[in-house]
Amino acid sequence: MRSSLVFRPLILVILFSIPLMAGLSHALAPGANNSPIASKTLPLSEQRFHYEMAKSALSDGKWDSFHHHYAQLGDYPLIPYLDYAIQKYELHKLNTQKIDNFLNKHRGSFLETRLRQQLLYTLAMKKRWEDYIAYYDSSSESKELQCYWLYARSFEHDDSALEEVAELWQQGYSHPKACDPLFNRWRRAGLLTQDVAWTRFHNAMHAGNRSLARYLTRYLDEKHTAYALLYQRVHSYPYTMRETRKFSEQSLPMQQIIAYGIKRYARKNPKDALRLWELYEAQQLFPQALSSDAKLYIATRLIRNNETEMAEKLMASSHELRENAVIEKLIRQSLKTESWDKILQWVNVLEEKQQQSDRWMYWRARALEALDKSDTSFGEPTQIYLSLSNNRSFYGFLSADRLGRSYALEHTPSEVSPSSILTVSNLPGMRRAKELWLKGDLSESQAEWVFTIRNMGSDELVTAGELARRWGWYNKGIHAMITGNLWDHLSIRFPLAYQEEVHLTSSNTKVAPDLIYAVARQESAFAANATSSAGAMGLMQLMPATAKSTAKRNGIKHSKTDLFKPEHNIQLGAHYLSELLEQYQGNRILAAAAYNAGPHRVDRWLGRNPQDVSYDIWIETIPFKETRGYVQNVLAFSVIYGYRMGKPRNLVSEFEANSLL
Repeated sequence: MRSSLVFRPLILVILFSIPLMAGLSHALAPGANNSPIASKTLPLSEQRFHYEMAKSALSDGKWDSFHHHYAQLGDYPLIPYLDYAIQKYELHKLNTQKIDNFLNKHRGSFLETRLRQQLLYTLAMKKRWEDYIAYYDSSSESKELQCYWLYARSFEHDDSALEEVAELWQQGYSHPKACDPLFNRWRRAGLLTQDVAWTRFHNAMHAGNRSLARYLTRYLDEKHTAYALLYQRVHSYPYTMRETRKFSEQSLPMQQIIAYGIKRYARKNPKDALRLWELYEAQQLFPQALSSDAKLYIATRLIRNNETEMAEKLMASSHELRENAVIEKLIRQSLKTESWDKILQWVNVLEEKQQQSDRWMYWRARALEALDKSDTSFGEPTQIYLSLSNNRSFYGFLSADRLGRSYALEHTPSEVSPSSILTVSNLPGMRRAKELWLKGDLSESQAEWVFTIRNMGSDELVTAGELARRWGWYNKGIHAMITGNLWDHLSIRFPLAYQEEVHLTSSNTKVAPDLIYAVARQESAFAANATSSAGAMGLMQLMPATAKSTAKRNGIKHSKTDLFKPEHNIQLGAHYLSELLEQYQGNRILAAAAYNAGPHRVDRWLGRNPQDVSYDIWIETIPFKETRGYVQNVLAFSVIYGYRMGKPRNLVSEFEANSLL
C-alpha cells in the first residue's frame, strides 16, 4: 500500500521560522564554516542539544552561535533539516545551483519533495513559468501545483495545455484559488462550453455540493438554467417525479434529472420509485450507465426496506445490475431468515473472485450443509470447510471450529541478520525517521518513514518492520508489512506492545490481555497519538466524553491530553471494555460491536432478531459494514494474540456461541 503526502500552501511550514536578517548572507557566504566537524562525534544527547541550540540561533539570526553549534553536530541525522530551513528561506533568490545541489543530494527523500514543492510555489509567484515546467514533478497530487503546471504550459505556448483544463474544471467540488488564473485564461479562450458547464453542475449535485451547483448557474444559458432549476426542485421536492409530464423532453440533461430525482424519491418510497422508473424507461432511452446506477440504488433501498422479492425481480430482469455490493445485501437479507436456497442462488451470482473469497466460500458451505447438498465445483461442505481451515482468517477460524480442528496461524518468523539490521538502520531516511520520532515530531517522522520504505523489497521491509518493533514504534512495523503484503510475519504485524501496561490493566479489570491487544490493534494499530475524524483518541481510540465518564466511574484521575499516554489510554479502554462485557454477560461479540458502534445500536440490533439466530449469522448481518468487519477482526485478532502469548484462545466460547440462540 503506497502512501502519499500532499503539502498545500497554508501548511507548508518549516520546523522553525527564520527572520529576515542581513546576517543570513554572511551565514551562507563563501568560506563560511558551514560544515559540521567529522573528527569527533559527540554522544547523541549532546548532538540533540547542539541541534536545538542551532535551531534557536538560526531563528534569532545569531549566526556565530549557529555556526558554533552546527559544527558540533557530527553525523547527527537531522542536519539536513537545518540545511533545508536555510534553503527554504533562500528560495526567493532562486539560486538554482544551491537548490539543485540540495535536491540532488536528497533525491527521493521527504525533504527533496518538500523543497521541490515549495520551490514550485515560489516560481509560480514569480511567474517563472519555463523554470516551473523544468522542476515540476507529475507525480504531485497537489491541485494547486497541477493548475500552475497547466498555466505554465499555456503561457509557454503549449496549445495542448488548455485542452486538458475541462476535465479538471468540471469536477463536482470547489477548486483552490490558485487555479483561478488558469480557469480565467481557459474561459477567455472560449473553451467553456455549455456541455462542460452542465457536466460540472450535474457532478456538483451528484456530489451533494448544492452551494457550488447554485454558483455554477452563472455559466449556464437560458435553456440549461431551466434544467438546473428543475434539477434543484426534484432535490428539494422528490415527489415532483410523480408529475411525469414535466419530464417528457428527450435529452441527456433531462435524463440525468430524472435519474437523480428517482433516486431521491426512492429514499423514502422505493416501491413507488420503481414503478415510476419503469414509466420513465418506457418513454426515455437512458444511457446504460445512468439506468444501471438508478436501478441499483432502487434495489438497495428496496432491500433496506425488506422488500427483497421486488429487489430480486429487478436484479433478475437486468443482468447489468448484478453488482457485488447489492448481491451481498441480498445474501445478508436471506441470512436473516435462513433462506439457504436463496443464499446459494445469490452466492453463485457473485463475481468469481468474490465467490472464492473466504467469506462467501464459508457461506456456500453453510448453505450446502443446511440443504444437505454438495457442489459439483466445490465438493461437499466438509471439503470446503477443510480448505478454509488452512487460512488465518475469521472464516478460516470459523471453518476450523465446525470441523473441530486446530487453527492455522501461518506464522513466518521474522529472522533478520545483524548485517541487514545495520544496513537498514543506517539508511539516512531511516535515521532521520527514528530521531524525529524519538523527538516527538510525528508528522515529519511519518513522512520520512514512508519515503524511506516506499521502494524497498520484501527483505528490506521485513528488516525495517523488525527495527520498528524493536524500537517500540509498533505502528510503523505494521505499516511496513502492509506495504509489502507481508501478511505472515505475525511478530511484527501483531506485536506484544506495552506488555507491562496491558497485563497490569488486565489483572485490574479482568479483561483478557488478548482482547485488550485485539482492540488496540484494530483501533489504532498501536499508534499512540492516533486521532480519528470523529475525535477518538489514542491507542484504543476513546472518545473524550467516553473516557471522561469511564474515568469518573472508576475513580481514575484523568485529563483529555492523557489519552495520548499509552498506559492511561489502555487503562481507560480496558475499563470501558470491562463495563461492556458486564453489560452483555461476558459476550465479546456484543461487547466488541458496542465498543465500535455504541451499546444503544447493539441493543437495537438485538431487538430486531426475535427469532433465535446463530452467532455467525448475527455477525454477518450487522447493519454497519465497519462494525461487521470490526467484530470479525477483534475475534480473529484475539486468536492470534492468544497464540502470540502462548495461551490459545477459541474464536468464540461455548457461551458466546449459544448466547443468541
